Amino acid sequence: MDKDGILLRAEPVVDRFYEAVLACGRKPRFKPSIAIATSPGPIRYDHANRSVVLVPYELLDPAAKTGMDRYATIGTLGLSGRAQYEEIFQGLLVAHELGHWLQTIAHRPLSPWHAEYGANRIMVAFWREHPTPTASTEARLANFVVQPPHFPRLVPEELDIPLETYFDQSYEEIGMNPMRYAGFQKMMVRRAMAEEPRPRFCELIGSTWSDAAS
Repeated sequence: MDKDGILLRAEPVVDRFYEAVLACGRKPRFKPSIAIATSPGPIRYDHANRSVVLVPYELLDPAAKTGMDRYATIGTLGLSGRAQYEEIFQGLLVAHELGHWLQTIAHRPLSPWHAEYGANRIMVAFWREHPTPTASTEARLANFVVQPPHFPRLVPEELDIPLETYFDQSYEEIGMNPMRYAGFQKMMVRRAMAEEPRPRFCELIGSTWSDAAS
């Protein structure tokens, strides 16, 4: 299990994100750490342990690994399935989970839609203002949001309700289907990427975490 590789990819993201939050004038009571899961599951922010929990590639089941291979084939960075997983789930999306960290320490009561879309907006702004030296942020985001042709509708055709409402009402059900959940996340990132004017990282920190938050 490549624990050293996970930390090498993820810890610098935490360091840069934390420094960026400080530069925005906020002073968190703690800096999150990276924890490595010992069983399969989604990556997540775990407030009880003050950590972003990442899942090693080795813990994926065969179907998930096959899915990552297919995902990498249509990706824009020319990566293998394993490298695609590591780029996204142990790098890019660490900033998304740190968005949830900010929401948690700001004591923001948010609906599932506002929590997820807010974390994606923070992630997009962070990477645009703090790109890696190895790949452009726009290329990395484009690689993340790629989908196969004829991807199923996010909201069932028979339901005449806003997408945001459907996501809130069906959040637990959506979360049990990794493909559908990924479809929603990609849609949110595409929407965040298209916002004009582009939100600035510090603006999003300010709207997420008011001066009164601790």
